[in-house]
Amino acid sequence: MKKSTSLAVDIEGKRYDLADTHWEHFDCIQVSPDTYHLLENGNTHVIKVIAADAAHKKFTFKIDGEIKEASVMNGLDLLIEKMGLNSAQAKRLQTMNAPMPGLVTGIKITEGQQVEKGTPLMILEAMKMENLIVAPHDAVIKSVHVTLGQAVEKGAPLLEFS
Repeated sequence: MKKSTSLAVDIEGKRYDLADTHWEHFDCIQVSPDTYHLLENGNTHVIKVIAADAAHKKFTFKIDGEIKEASVMNGLDLLIEKMGLNSAQAKRLQTMNAPMPGLVTGIKITEGQQVEKGTPLMILEAMKMENLIVAPHDAVIKSVHVTLGQAVEKGAPLLEFS
């Protein structure tokens, strides 16, 4: 028995989950480099590709005269989404924890400070290497839980975002 692979297509906010078995209801032929004729359950559609960003899986189509924005998620994308690891579903971090044991050798922020994604927050020295801890997203620093020169264990709270 063949395992069914999944595919999801989001067309302007409406999601269509498709499995291999759904494709038997479609008859599609390419009539030019950017135009397709689709026969689906007796209904015909003309689809013209206006723009395609294959790297980001985003497409703009003209379907039966209407322009539609679409994005595609393959089986791996769907698994990442299900695990809650995709950026679209990523929750904003409330507490930044130490990724490793080390010594706090630099604190570059203060409570109440607005930071952007990638802003240096602090330096954690581990095994004679300085590791720059950066903001994972835009946020405001609610509180700093460590002091300069403090030793921390892996997983220890470093700061909180509001």
